Amino acid sequence: MCDIKHIEYDQLSSPSEQHRALTKDGAGLIHWRDIQRFLYSHYLLTGVRQAVGALTPAVVIVASGHSYSAGLTMSIGALCVAIVDQAAGGQPQTRNAMLLAMSFSVVSAFITGLVSAHSLLMWMVVPVLTFLFSMLAVYGVRGGLLGFVSLLIMTLTMRAPMTLSEVFAYSGYLLGGGGFYFFYSLVVRRFFRAREVRETLAAAFFSMADYLRSRAALYDNRQDLDVAYRGLIRAQSAVVDAVQTLDHDRCPAILVNTLQRLLTNFVDTRTDFSSIRNDLHEPVVLNAMHDTLMKMADRMARLALNIARNRATYAEPLAPASMEMIRRALKESSNEQYSPEKSNASVVLQQVYERFCRAQVMLNELAQHTANRDSSSNTVVPVSPTSAYSRPPIAQERWRLGLYLGSLRLSAPSFRHALRVTVAVLLAMSVSYAMAQTFQDDALKAIGTHGYWVVLTVIVVMKPGFALTHQRNGWRLAGTLIGCGVALVLFHLIQDTALYLAVLFLFGVLGYAFIQVNYLVSALCNTVLVLAAFHLLSPGGDVVVGARFVDTVLGCAVALLCSYILPTWEVRFLPGLANELTAANIRLLKAAIVVIEAQHDTADQARKSWSMAERAVYAALSRFSASFYRMMNEPMRHQQQAVIFNHVMIQNHVLAMQVMHVVATAESKPTATKEIKRALLDAKKLLEVQDVVVDTNNERYSMNEPHSVSGRVVPSMALQQLADAAEAISQDMARVQSPQANALPGVVKATQQ
Repeated sequence: MCDIKHIEYDQLSSPSEQHRALTKDGAGLIHWRDIQRFLYSHYLLTGVRQAVGALTPAVVIVASGHSYSAGLTMSIGALCVAIVDQAAGGQPQTRNAMLLAMSFSVVSAFITGLVSAHSLLMWMVVPVLTFLFSMLAVYGVRGGLLGFVSLLIMTLTMRAPMTLSEVFAYSGYLLGGGGFYFFYSLVVRRFFRAREVRETLAAAFFSMADYLRSRAALYDNRQDLDVAYRGLIRAQSAVVDAVQTLDHDRCPAILVNTLQRLLTNFVDTRTDFSSIRNDLHEPVVLNAMHDTLMKMADRMARLALNIARNRATYAEPLAPASMEMIRRALKESSNEQYSPEKSNASVVLQQVYERFCRAQVMLNELAQHTANRDSSSNTVVPVSPTSAYSRPPIAQERWRLGLYLGSLRLSAPSFRHALRVTVAVLLAMSVSYAMAQTFQDDALKAIGTHGYWVVLTVIVVMKPGFALTHQRNGWRLAGTLIGCGVALVLFHLIQDTALYLAVLFLFGVLGYAFIQVNYLVSALCNTVLVLAAFHLLSPGGDVVVGARFVDTVLGCAVALLCSYILPTWEVRFLPGLANELTAANIRLLKAAIVVIEAQHDTADQARKSWSMAERAVYAALSRFSASFYRMMNEPMRHQQQAVIFNHVMIQNHVLAMQVMHVVATAESKPTATKEIKRALLDAKKLLEVQDVVVDTNNERYSMNEPHSVSGRVVPSMALQQLADAAEAISQDMARVQSPQANALPGVVKATQQ
């Protein structure tokens, strides 16, 4: 049993609670603790670095007596490089991405500038450039950012016709600004490297706190179990991604490894929670479990904040009353005060209690390592190469021309996306041209002059996925509307130029910092930034504010309309992603068998294969769950087989977690190796069965060579759950391939959340 004592301390909320109120009951403004979390995040550090680097060229050029236009152009060049200078990126990848962004932006500006004085050529070249740059999304996230940078420069260069000399000067200013930011970023990141490492490590700890809160929701009878479990999978993907983005050459290995052990410790499955909810019928015990996990989440958040602030956290016990309540329930169970039908729930209760005890020990270990800064165990050394989190699960994007050319087909999602963006840009150019011809009156001239904002809005809003485009559309529109209101207030309150420069810097920092955290806030800040910059150039620009809003509304409308052109619905990819996820679990089962059978001389190689299989499962689960969540945001008629895909996601997660659990059990209890190996072999055989037939009339399944594992007496509930999950996946995958399958018996229908 664990020795638990009571301790009180401040509690920190999770990102899902960052919009809760600053009142005692949780309604109102954002809580100070959420603000504190943001202030010590690597997002804010990145925002400051990007804003200073992007605005410095304009300030220096204007202060030295040169034209505002030259300074603004250099800042635009710096901005394009800053866009790909994301937080927590690896040094070589980030450096290469910045060089590519600088090159692509100059090429885009030069080509667009050459044709800017020729209307016919402009209408021919811009669509071609739009298509070619949009196709860069085939290279993943970094490719998408490079494509966006190129399109951004293309749009800004379309503002006015240029002579040849002006084109060379404009391209030179862009190159100068980009080059300045490149070297500036290398120097600043080297100088603040220790702080960035601390803050990215703190972000991983905060993600773990969010994961614990999501797990606590599973003990709450008021919440739907399927909905809560999907939230758990999403939170787990977030914490795994956060750990994988760490710079493992510089993070304290002991902290990363302990964090990994803490995550691995929680391998409770959906079946566990079903047993507790259905058989235990003890709200007091459930509340105690929920309370214990919430306090663990608060402690983890406190650790994260102190790591970011470079402060010590001391080991302290927590949740004594809740743990004592669970312990008493276990004692009553051992005295046979529970009815026989509650025996399974009692076994699960024992497992949960033991995991809570281990978790509290690990939390104290983390606190001790942060408190003892001089300890050799806290030195910065690489993580063990056998760690499941030591490398990113997805290989870095490789810039192969064959991948680009091979995607030039109508069935390719990147090709369809490029076509949609091209049509949208053409339509936006037509709208801009019509506005320029219509609004000739001096009072409304700004609307026609800034018509290219329609094209800019289309470039910013349109994303490869239908759901992402619609989501970004709403955020952009709402952020622009609020930002225009804020800008109008500032224009009437502030008259000092120095204050406007301070506003530019403040909203520039916030715009960059929130772009990965909250796009609505980022759009708001960027709107104020742009309008303040134009107000500095030509004061009294209330009409410019209106023009900005009108152009944004038109751009969002164009993007919304064009998102229905050759849309790529997520249901097209989910069967393939389900196959990929199942295949990853088969590799995990094979690796688990190899680890169990490995002799001493082959143990290292077996552990490496196991580590690679773990990473592959996490990556496949992350891709599948992300696609599933996007599908649930699409129109109802395209949410096909949502119940089955939801079940596939849950059962694959259950299987992976139980495989990891039983492998750890085999290492600690060699006597159970035989039964564990047999269960793993049976599960692997179930998943490898290819000839599965579904009878949709009576909803029964038949296989050429059935291997019913669930009926076998197994030595532990973990093996039973592993077997049941494998059997359920085999049946689910048969239904995925059946066009008549629209429902799955015994599964609660996925909600539209």
